[in-house]
Amino acid sequence: ASESEEEDASESEEDASESEEEADARPRKRPRTTAAPRMRERTSKYYGVSIEQRTGRFQVRYRDATGKSRSAGAYDDEEDAAHGYNAAIRAHGLESVRPINAVDDQGGLVAKPKNIGSSVFYGVSWSTRDGKWRAALFGGTKSLGCFDDETAAARAVDAYLYEHHPDIAAKKANFPRA
Repeated sequence: ASESEEEDASESEEDASESEEEADARPRKRPRTTAAPRMRERTSKYYGVSIEQRTGRFQVRYRDATGKSRSAGAYDDEEDAAHGYNAAIRAHGLESVRPINAVDDQGGLVAKPKNIGSSVFYGVSWSTRDGKWRAALFGGTKSLGCFDDETAAARAVDAYLYEHHPDIAAKKANFPRA
């Protein structure tokens, strides 16, 4: 080998050792540690339960009587979390204002309804927070209340429109008057 080739080889070795020293001087990133694999869904099939992305555990949250968000713990099992949510709602006397996870005849939990957000009626939508049908107009700025029945909510929308906005009622009423 010629002298120039040997010099090139020794220079490249020096460069490699310098880059290793520089790399040692830089702070290293800690390897990412997660307790559970990442889940695609953040929500659960039960009311009040969500999946904590970092740990993979099931968080229980609810709103108290004043509307403040409260935590009722974290669980490894989704059904245990749903039962924990139900217990928290009952312990604070919120059964009438917050949805409860239904239990079937065998004691198993029933999943909350899927894709129930829209209604066939104008001005009516599903309120997941209240577990009822919400009647609201003008982009939600005029709330007419929550109803157990979708049709009752639609009739409330119509009553408001006919009384306060007959021009809109003529075009968009859910149950047109003859």
